[in-house]
Amino acid sequence: MAKHLARIHGTEEDKVNCPFYFKIGACRHADRCSRIHHRPAFSPTILIKHIFRHPIREAELKALSDGLDKDQVEVDRDKAMEDFLQFFENLYEELGKFGRIESLHVCDNLGDHMIGHVYAKFSEEEEASDALNIMDGRYYDGRKMEVEFSPVTDFREARCRDFDEDTCNRGGFCNFMHIKPVPMCLIRSLEDDCEEERRREDMKRAEREHRDRSRRKRRHRERQRGGGRRKRHSRHDGDSDEERGNGGDSDTSRSRSRSPKRRQRSYSRSRSRSMSRSRSRSNSRTSNNVQTGDGNKDEE
Repeated sequence: MAKHLARIHGTEEDKVNCPFYFKIGACRHADRCSRIHHRPAFSPTILIKHIFRHPIREAELKALSDGLDKDQVEVDRDKAMEDFLQFFENLYEELGKFGRIESLHVCDNLGDHMIGHVYAKFSEEEEASDALNIMDGRYYDGRKMEVEFSPVTDFREARCRDFDEDTCNRGGFCNFMHIKPVPMCLIRSLEDDCEEERRREDMKRAEREHRDRSRRKRRHRERQRGGGRRKRHSRHDGDSDEERGNGGDSDTSRSRSRSPKRRQRSYSRSRSRSMSRSRSRSNSRTSNNVQTGDGNKDEE
């Protein structure tokens, strides 16, 4: 049973899932379709809805606004082709900033569910995700971009083979993709330009990262140096405070650290000083006694 469901998934035999949405990423019934439209959460392909201004539809709208018959509209094919190539080049360069583009297709259909659709398939799902996040909601040529992931990964099943052979009888209202042809030389040139631009951006990014790393390392060294200086200053201040608070102890330690000879010398000096002081005191006393004795004699 599982093999059978896997075999019929996305085909006409599948009565649950819409085969057109699975192959093309668009369905003419839209939300009114009786089958399920599985919108992928991740895909290498993104769809930009209704971004290309189809020259025939633009001419028809202009004729209707002027009150003319839209069936008698004439389109300058040379100017339309020039405008399309300019649009393709601008969009390719813009999307090429996110990664390598494997294929970029612009639909030439006129049906309301496919007109102006642009499919871009990247080599990596991450690149497609980056492009969707950046491009969704932006404006191009006055139109707001509506970008979503597309289930289409093989455009061989999505494109109209009769249109490629110029034999499609349904015209612009065919339900398969009518992919506008683009010269291969232009695609190769755009690929080379985008690759060179990405290489420059990678080099600039690497230079910025290198500068940021060197700046962070320099700041880290400066912080370490400043911390070491503060620690040295704090140690010096602590030592000075200890010396101030323990001034007597330092003196005692100095005195204790004196040699025995110096101690003996200081002791003898202090003893001689004390003996000289005692002698001077005794001499002064005797002199006073003598003076008092003479005075008593005179009085008698």
